[in-house]
Amino acid sequence: MIPELGLILLIISTVSSLLLAVIPLVALHTKNHYLFSYVKTLTGLMTFTITASILCLLISFITDDFSVAYVANHSNTQLALLYKVAAVWGSHEGSMLFWVVAIAIWGCIIVFSSKYRDRLFIGRLIAILASVIAGFNLFMLFTSNPFARLLPNFPIEGRDLNPILQDIGLIFHPPLLFLGYVGLTVTFAAAIAALLGGKLTRTHAGYLRPWALLAWVFLTGGNAFGSWWAYNELGWGGWWFWDPVENASFIPWLVATALLHSVVLSHRRDSFKVTTLLLCLLAFSLSLLGTFLVRSGIVQSVHAFASDPTRGMSILFLLGVFVCGALTLFALKANQIKSELNFTLVSRDSVILLGNIVLVVAAISVLLGTFYPLLFELLDIGTLSVGAPYFNSIFIPLTFMAVLLMGAAPLISWKREKFSALRPLIVLFIIALAIAETLSMLTGSGFNIWLFLGATSATWLILCLGYLLFRLRHQGIEGLARKSAMLIAHLGVAISIIGATSVSNFEQQELLRMGPAQGKVVAGYTFVYEDTVNVDEKSYTAIQANIRVTDADDNFIGYITPQRQTFKTNAMEVSKAGIMRNIFRDLYVSSGLQLSDTEYLIRISYKPLACWIWLGGLLMMLGGTIAALTGLYRLRVQKAAYSNSNPIATRIEGLA
Repeated sequence: MIPELGLILLIISTVSSLLLAVIPLVALHTKNHYLFSYVKTLTGLMTFTITASILCLLISFITDDFSVAYVANHSNTQLALLYKVAAVWGSHEGSMLFWVVAIAIWGCIIVFSSKYRDRLFIGRLIAILASVIAGFNLFMLFTSNPFARLLPNFPIEGRDLNPILQDIGLIFHPPLLFLGYVGLTVTFAAAIAALLGGKLTRTHAGYLRPWALLAWVFLTGGNAFGSWWAYNELGWGGWWFWDPVENASFIPWLVATALLHSVVLSHRRDSFKVTTLLLCLLAFSLSLLGTFLVRSGIVQSVHAFASDPTRGMSILFLLGVFVCGALTLFALKANQIKSELNFTLVSRDSVILLGNIVLVVAAISVLLGTFYPLLFELLDIGTLSVGAPYFNSIFIPLTFMAVLLMGAAPLISWKREKFSALRPLIVLFIIALAIAETLSMLTGSGFNIWLFLGATSATWLILCLGYLLFRLRHQGIEGLARKSAMLIAHLGVAISIIGATSVSNFEQQELLRMGPAQGKVVAGYTFVYEDTVNVDEKSYTAIQANIRVTDADDNFIGYITPQRQTFKTNAMEVSKAGIMRNIFRDLYVSSGLQLSDTEYLIRISYKPLACWIWLGGLLMMLGGTIAALTGLYRLRVQKAAYSNSNPIATRIEGLA
């Protein structure tokens, strides 16, 4: 009964979203205020029904209703309750439903918060959001029904959740990523609303800015937690592999980074409006393209959802409809968007614009590297592998350029800057180069271009932030508070670069045949294999190696306990790494195949400053969150001021 109720609610949500996609546009075109009054009702109905629908799916998981195909394929009676909840979005059908629920809730917040007075803009925005929801709902109903039954013959036990997904990363990574995609959907809808109205005012840009920031924050968190999850769970010890599915979420993040900086220019300077709108469309299009990549089955990855071609073609159809329609509208309407272009070559405006260009070029470069092998196979030319060497050789220099511009932008004035004012920047850059060159020499391994670029980037950015703080000293707490979000986010970028550069260039690793009483010294630490024990948990059994670790002075530090786990439900084996962490390094040990009665293949790694990669990501999220909340607060203040000065208009809005 619960699954049928969930399906009925999904159908009701689809019908209400189809109505909501049409009614606001008709009401605005005909100036029918009575018809427009149904917008809030339909928005509430759509959001309530789709949210209740996913709750029905959650109940099916909690009650082990294996007559539901999705539950039977991704759960088990032995699965922990926390993972049963996370399994709701653990695979294709549930993740699509979660995505649509998040879009609906976000749209409901926009409609009912009443923070904005432009009813035309909001009406068009919610109509576009409803169109996207309707498209995804129809996709689920016809190709990816999460409530499909296995009646009359259904299993008494489920197949269990993929063991790789039984990790805390499943709780954070997919929801953050989907919320980021939802934010890009909102910015897409806002861009279409602006194009339909033929204008993007500074007020519109100010309204758009917090949503773009929140989308970027969630995407940052999604990518960072995904990297952390792979590092901990897969047992390879790497934090980024340039996997096609990893790239699918990273490419929209690059464009979203360009978007949030472009929105700043549109809001503060009333400029680059067409660029902002194009980036809104591009970011959403790339998120849909990534969705197609993950769910079409055209790539093989541990991250990809197993799927049939029908689903891939359906997503490709949605991609074609939304993207082609949006780009056609952009081509027809972009010339109506007027922008102020009052700046010189040396100004903050031009530096931010150049930085955005670099970010978009980086996104296109990663996109080409990801899809070129697929096109090669599709055209039946042969097979081609594009790996880390290509991505590193293209992406790292572009990142270096972007970081140089990132450090310089806050230190350059708007519109125009005298060349004499650039002298401090030149001095800071020379210092950064000197520090990076000194570091390269101290390593004693000769000149390393990747180490040099990474060290220069991080040093330059930290020096620029320090100089900016020095310049803000006369403005007191108020001046520092205005810049705090940017300072924290840019510091996070510098810290992530330091972590990535350190791990990539100074990691030490040994692949050994080890058994009881055998030891090895790695990076000054002594690892001694003491014994092997059998572990029996509720969902798996494991062979665990107890490895004693001492430092260079033979002081005992602790034990690292890597495991080779075998899950009871499906006999799948996974390697669970043992990690000893602190702020300066990770000691990473993974256990591989059994080589003899007592010996195993053991990988020992010393990873300096590894946690800085994700610490930087958290700081970026914090900075973006502060900026977004500040923007939302300003919207509330503006709304209050407008309401006090226009009480009649406010009452009319309330009726709408």
